[in-house]
Amino acid sequence: MKLTPLDIRKQTFGKVFRGCDPEEVQAFLEMIAEEYERLNRENIELREGEAGLQAEVDRFRTIERTLQETLHTAQQTAEDVRENARKEGRLIVKEAEILGNRAIEKARAKVHLIRTEMVDLENRRDFFVAKLKALVQAHSDFLSQLSFRERDGAKESGDVEVDAAEGGNGQMEAEDEQEALRKQPGVNE
Repeated sequence: MKLTPLDIRKQTFGKVFRGCDPEEVQAFLEMIAEEYERLNRENIELREGEAGLQAEVDRFRTIERTLQETLHTAQQTAEDVRENARKEGRLIVKEAEILGNRAIEKARAKVHLIRTEMVDLENRRDFFVAKLKALVQAHSDFLSQLSFRERDGAKESGDVEVDAAEGGNGQMEAEDEQEALRKQPGVNE
């Protein structure tokens, strides 16, 4: 049974012989009713305070949960950023290696091309020198023959014409050699 301050105030007791003083009982009941009323108010206030505090606790728990989730998300994001940075770093290194290898291959190809051109130029030079020596030798031979004939003195007019014709042939040979040199690849380049 739930007791209220009003129940305490309205409570009556039967009269018996040699019973308690009704005024003292009434005063005591009044005092109990007031104390009971005060305790009820205090209880209500405490319950309201408890509800407010419980709401605060719930709010703080929600904040704590949110903070923990945020912290977890931040840690996960930081780990993702680190992992992405590692991946990007590996990609940059691979790309640099590929570019370096390409540059090395280009340089090797260029060196090979330059060496090939050098060999070709050396061959052309050797060919040109050989042809030039042959031409110089042919002209030297021609000049020797011409000098030799001039030293022998004047010959008969028929012999002179034959020598002139032979000299003309030697000159024609030299011109043919010069023409052959011009036709050689790389001589006039």
